[in-house]
Amino acid sequence: MKQSVSNFLRYISPALLWLAQPPLAIWPFAFVAIILWLCWIVSPVPVTKRDYTFLWVASTLFWLATLQGLRHAHPAMYFCWGLLSAYLAVFHVGFVVVGRRMVERGVSLTIAAPVAWVAQECVRNYLLTGISAAMLGHTMADVPFMIQIADLFGTYGIGAVLVSINVAIFLSWQLWRGQSDRRSATTSISIATTLLVATLIYGYYRTGEPTGEPLATFALLQRDEEVNYEQSYERQEEIFQNYARQAIEAVRDTQEAVDIVVWPESMFSGATPWMTVDPDLVVPAEAQMSAAEFQASVNEHQRYFSQRAKFIQTLIAAETPGRNPPELIAGCGVVRYADVPQSYSAVVHVGPDGEVVDWYGKTHLVLVGEYIPIINWIPSLRSFVPHLDRGDGAKRMNVAGTGIAPNICIETAVERVTVNQFADLVGRKETPDVIVTVTNDGWFDDSSVIEHHLRCAQLVAVSIRRPVVSAANNGPTASIDSSGAITARLNVGSNETLITTPNRDDRKSVYAIIGAIPAWLCVALAALLTTRRRNPNP
Repeated sequence: MKQSVSNFLRYISPALLWLAQPPLAIWPFAFVAIILWLCWIVSPVPVTKRDYTFLWVASTLFWLATLQGLRHAHPAMYFCWGLLSAYLAVFHVGFVVVGRRMVERGVSLTIAAPVAWVAQECVRNYLLTGISAAMLGHTMADVPFMIQIADLFGTYGIGAVLVSINVAIFLSWQLWRGQSDRRSATTSISIATTLLVATLIYGYYRTGEPTGEPLATFALLQRDEEVNYEQSYERQEEIFQNYARQAIEAVRDTQEAVDIVVWPESMFSGATPWMTVDPDLVVPAEAQMSAAEFQASVNEHQRYFSQRAKFIQTLIAAETPGRNPPELIAGCGVVRYADVPQSYSAVVHVGPDGEVVDWYGKTHLVLVGEYIPIINWIPSLRSFVPHLDRGDGAKRMNVAGTGIAPNICIETAVERVTVNQFADLVGRKETPDVIVTVTNDGWFDDSSVIEHHLRCAQLVAVSIRRPVVSAANNGPTASIDSSGAITARLNVGSNETLITTPNRDDRKSVYAIIGAIPAWLCVALAALLTTRRRNPNP
């Protein structure tokens, strides 16, 4: 019976991980969350396929609980939710498998566990478009001194420190039980203590550094508008009108001069996306008109779009005499006509005169939800299967004297996307002052998926040392400083506007320069140490 209980306990690490993350977010559990998985890694008893199956099932349950908000988006998402959870559970099993093989080949657990953990998180962030939500490092989002090393190693670095602490506690426990040698435990404790102290000292130093002058003042709109995959023209127009009314009232009622109003993802479209025409235009067959007539039609559409935006700005100006009308950063659909029509989830920059200055197309699309890879291989399917196209890449928009880099929805939830875009802009000498992300988390009801998304944004802010402001339908609408602290946020599901003025930060980020190279080195090291010959004298 005692052995049976001991074996059962090895399956509860996913429960400890869940407790450390939202919705409960009891972060101290992160320091012991994977200890029971370490038992599997060092166990002298062979681990059977049945053991790994049970471990995978336990991890699948963790992901089902963590991502349960996905099911609210659409009935079909129940299947996708289950499939995604089962897929992500493989990485936890991989951690145990790789860690165990490394230990069997003579690698110290003190080295094997952090390397194996970072390796599986790194692969998860890239394979099949990647996902960063619920990384181990995200458990520390509310502990400022612990997350500052993200500007050195990203969220991976925080996870590595936490795994080292787990190993030290585990080996100390093993030593107390007489199942570990004092040298291994002492070494592990020394390494973990050094890493923790260095992390805290660095965090104390970084959070104490002053930031620069205030940037533009943003009005971040949030409403609890119900959304569906297929919405009528009338419903889309109703959503637009509701947001327009709130924008006017919010700017009118604040004592601050608002420079920029930010509309969440797709909320500005109102069944009227922005349209552009490329020089290589091929008129769609269904249009049944000449190229000149089609161009004239698009021009008329653009005039209507601009007049609608200008009308909102005029009403705002009338309510705030003596102030300049704010510029708009609007989540909006964009259709580009070229040799093949292309549709984008986009951010449109509307200048103070109502004219569209620039737009950014989402570069990282949701697999299946926004695109299906086969569409690119069989162009004839494009007209039958709804999909979106990828944007051209990172963009800096100069808005009200502030350089902003727009970001849409999942792009913040996949850390490498925003970090790589920032690095690209830095390389082009177009370094932004602030990341403006627009999202529509109304799909996920009031679930913890919203909090996971927000934590991803917090770590992105630290990783690139730039403030992040987020406007979301339903939430999370928040202002995050360049140290990852949430300086202000709105309650999920509320119809409110957040007025915020982030501060400039010109600090450099090592992670933005070198990216995930250290994490990929862990992948390479794990592969090398896993395949090396077994030590005949362990």
